Amino acid sequence: MVKSLYYTAISASLALLSSSGCQAFTASRPVIKTTSSSRHINHHQLYNNIGSKGPSLEFLEKMGVKEPNDVARVRLSIISVEEALQMYKDAKTAEERERLLGPLREKMMEAAMGTDSNGASNGSSSAVVTPPVAAAAAPSVLADAPNIEVEEVAVPPPPTTTVSAPIVVQKEEPKTDNNNNPAAPIPEDIASLDDVTLQLSTAAMRLDAQTVSTLLQSNPGIHLDEDTTNAAFRAVVNAVDRAEARDQPIPPTVPQMLHHIFDADLQHLLTREKITKNVTCMMPQTEGLTTHGLNYVFDDGEHKNLPLEEGRKCEDGNCCDKCSRNIFPTFAQEDEINFDTYPGLNTLTFNELEKVSAATIIQFMRLIERVRRTMAHEYGLDLKTLLPLQAYSRKYVAGTTQKGGGGGEGDFVTLHTDEATHGGYHYSCVIYLSTQGEDFQGGDFVFNDPKDPDAPAEDFRHMSLEEQLRRTGRKLTPFHPTRGAAVIFSSGWENMHEVEKITHGIRYAVPAFFTTCPVPEAAYDQMVAGKPKTDEDIADDWLHLLLAHRPESPMEGAGRVRELLMKWHYMCTPLSMH
Repeated sequence: MVKSLYYTAISASLALLSSSGCQAFTASRPVIKTTSSSRHINHHQLYNNIGSKGPSLEFLEKMGVKEPNDVARVRLSIISVEEALQMYKDAKTAEERERLLGPLREKMMEAAMGTDSNGASNGSSSAVVTPPVAAAAAPSVLADAPNIEVEEVAVPPPPTTTVSAPIVVQKEEPKTDNNNNPAAPIPEDIASLDDVTLQLSTAAMRLDAQTVSTLLQSNPGIHLDEDTTNAAFRAVVNAVDRAEARDQPIPPTVPQMLHHIFDADLQHLLTREKITKNVTCMMPQTEGLTTHGLNYVFDDGEHKNLPLEEGRKCEDGNCCDKCSRNIFPTFAQEDEINFDTYPGLNTLTFNELEKVSAATIIQFMRLIERVRRTMAHEYGLDLKTLLPLQAYSRKYVAGTTQKGGGGGEGDFVTLHTDEATHGGYHYSCVIYLSTQGEDFQGGDFVFNDPKDPDAPAEDFRHMSLEEQLRRTGRKLTPFHPTRGAAVIFSSGWENMHEVEKITHGIRYAVPAFFTTCPVPEAAYDQMVAGKPKTDEDIADDWLHLLLAHRPESPMEGAGRVRELLMKWHYMCTPLSMH
């Protein structure tokens, strides 16, 4: 039954192609029979009954499709194909159409191949045996599109979630949405679904952020599951690409849905493994500067000998009195840091975005915002008081020496304290994009602490003199980097650290540094467009500060990045949190 619904979806997509005059596909209007009805469905019928939100309930009911779960899957399949097709139609050049042809074919195949290898429909809890008539129908559809090459590939399933019991949406709707505006009623076709997870999935795929807000507020304890969150993210990227192809502004639904995605990302992360060590906050002694203190100014090797006392320096900021080290073995999933999906993710800097895809830019923002929200949660900070000061991808190459500041290649990082490097660095993070032992050798991230006086002596005689000096009186705690892992810690002298020398290969990582120093109000007044006051303003900031893909001078780029970092909170949260 369900598999035939996906053949219905592919039939609709071919109808859309042929009606659009798309020369990459030449399709007549063949007939497909569903397994649930003896009626025949031709392309013209489907095309006339799809509409902007997928097939109407009345039409699907006539075709024998009545189960809410089946209705949702048919709709999502067709909407997905429609979006890819619209981007193809909007392409202005042959090269752009050629680039979009692959994703379009992929969406059509996803719609047609809606079951797994065992014959169980995606999202279905039981196997479905497809009658021969449906299996025979599929080749007849694809045969009318001779330019489509059918391969045996693993097709990602549509976003669905299996729950132990249906969750019924409460009848009473909230009075306001996240921006304190009157909440919009849930569209009738979404409200007809009897499971809130399907309602959320359908609304998210449509970028219907208002409905998502209403559903989340009406159902405390429910949030977007990971499949739905990732599907919503793909819909966001498609919407941005479509706006750019049409040379149009980014619709406000894009940042609105991103705000929901950012919320969901933190909820997902809090369910994963975390290894925490609380440490005593430390800062340089405020009185009696010693010879060690003076040496520290001129010699990195003396950093570990700087006299310290308990407390947080947190220059000009509002840090909490808690200090710690947190390791997240799975901070980012593998598909979130895939260099094929997000080309240039491992070399990205905010100063050079002209040739970086929208998908990569938004994904990088997503990762850094996940760090910011995790820090606020870990240290009990008001989210709006925490802003990134610097975040970039860094490449460490065996046998090279770093030249210049952050971001330059090198094969080690000397012992240092982040807050000593920059007084505004109050909380730090490193996200790893490479795995030790696979992509590179050496390159441990090491916390370097004073040794416990009661700890047994170690034998360093087999080590070099340099290594003996490094280890004497110190306790070294190494972390072996793996793709997707992250280390988050307070930036004070309690967390002196270094990166050991890389002996082979390339090590990619994303260091990010956050401050609690407030931005002067006068800084916003000096901007061409100050703090955003509407959802449209937020969308404009996303476009002009990140996604415009325009050439700019180094000075223009530096100014844009400065404004981006100061406006970060306003761009990444709804108006109600400003």
